[in-house]
Amino acid sequence: MAEIHITGIKYIEINTQEDLEFKYKPEVPKLKLVGNIIVAEDVDEEEDDQSVVFLTQKQLNQLLLNKDVELKLVEDRWYPAKPLSKEQVKRVGLVDIDAEYLGAAGDIKCYEAVKVTE
Repeated sequence: MAEIHITGIKYIEINTQEDLEFKYKPEVPKLKLVGNIIVAEDVDEEEDDQSVVFLTQKQLNQLLLNKDVELKLVEDRWYPAKPLSKEQVKRVGLVDIDAEYLGAAGDIKCYEAVKVTE
């Protein structure tokens, strides 16, 4: 289990990959958030890595609650309506996400959110 923090959102879509085995509520449909994350344990690495985080709608709501992040739907994907401000990035990044590492697809690391706490 790793503690991750989201520092950027590229887009969010409904997960269509069927070959993944989720540990947290496998019967609940997952959303696929593509963006930048920092792994808390990698204190030596201060770089954001482009990653994928699979999470439920409830977890996404917990992540974005009171952050003034507006999403717009374009062709089955939700994008931030405008680039996140530094304040929004900071507020979203402060949310702790306990996640299971699912593996990597090239340079893209994939995680499944297990618990979201602010």
